[in-house]
Amino acid sequence: MIPYSTQYIDEDDIQAVERTLRSDFLTCGPRVTDFEECLCNYTDAQYAIATSNATSALHLCMMAMDVGPEDEVWVSAISFVASANCARYCGATVRFIDVDKHTGNLDVHKLHAMLKDAEANHKPLPKAVVAVHLSGRPCELRFLQNLKERYGFYLVEDASHAVGATYEGMRIGKTTFSDVVVFSFHPVKIITTAEGGACLTDNEELAHRIRLLHAHGITHDPLEMQAPDALSKPAYYYEQLELGYNYRMSDIQAALGLSQMAKVDDFLQKRRKLARDYVELLDHNLMTLPVPDTEGFESSWHLYQIQVEHRDEIYQILRRKGVGAQIHYIPIYKQPYYQKLKYHEPLEGAEYFYEHTLTIPLHYKINRVDQSMVAAILASALEKLHALAPNPEDKLSTQELHQVADSIQ
Repeated sequence: MIPYSTQYIDEDDIQAVERTLRSDFLTCGPRVTDFEECLCNYTDAQYAIATSNATSALHLCMMAMDVGPEDEVWVSAISFVASANCARYCGATVRFIDVDKHTGNLDVHKLHAMLKDAEANHKPLPKAVVAVHLSGRPCELRFLQNLKERYGFYLVEDASHAVGATYEGMRIGKTTFSDVVVFSFHPVKIITTAEGGACLTDNEELAHRIRLLHAHGITHDPLEMQAPDALSKPAYYYEQLELGYNYRMSDIQAALGLSQMAKVDDFLQKRRKLARDYVELLDHNLMTLPVPDTEGFESSWHLYQIQVEHRDEIYQILRRKGVGAQIHYIPIYKQPYYQKLKYHEPLEGAEYFYEHTLTIPLHYKINRVDQSMVAAILASALEKLHALAPNPEDKLSTQELHQVADSIQ
């Protein structure tokens, strides 16, 4: 099976982790601090807080912004469920924003229409908006910043896919247009810490609150303590100021992350070359290729997503032929949990994107031979399906699908 994505671990990574295993710190220690500084240096962000994963990072954003049961958080409809769940953890109502049918990114014009409608009809405006840089292509951040300033909401960039992406020449991570950026370091992402995430911000108050909340709400700083004699307390003394969580990253994870960050430019260069290679190899007449990088928008190419008719049939054929195709994502509002909360309205862009979009393999380990094989299987499968079922509504039986797959050499 050619996986749609997988981690790349080399001997340097293994040695970095081994050195930490032999050190005095395994949990949250100096390697975490070094990793946070590395993220700041790479993105030009002022503050970075490393976390156990991106889901916890998103939750910390909501808590730091005091999102609660009386609030609404508006979220891109196409994303992993964590982008919305973080608001539900705080009891907030979630509303979903439709997406561009070709990029899967939040449709800023539809968001603007939602905001104008809410204001005109005295409906709740969002406390926060979560904009997802799907597949690594940045959203229209300047437009979002204008809406943020006009309507007064927090803007969170869910950049789980977008380490190394750039917008108007700036690396994603610097909160020039937003309040907080969230990264993911899951194994299939641009770099990995096995599990892990981070919150990046230029807002000192938010950074301080996130850091407090990610470590139980506990402070060891006498200047923050409430005891009147805090300055004279012994070194063991600490105070819990808020109800926080244990969302910290370990030194083992951070050591891997530091080693991976030393290779991040190589990873990105390879991904961008692979994306260009697919443009040469794939049949443009049989499928729609992803929106290419354009001036001001440089993707990290975490995912390579094509659009096809007979999406599910193509998915099954590819899997049967050993190609690890994947779907990113089912619209969050379709999930049974959100259906129970009466999120029933289908969104036109999200429905189209979901029904037509297929992720095909792109990662550091893949080569042009693998890509050529993927392209050949895709072309043959699409040609055969179009001949057997010329209308997209026509469905083939499982047996027919297997026959098509087995006929592809």
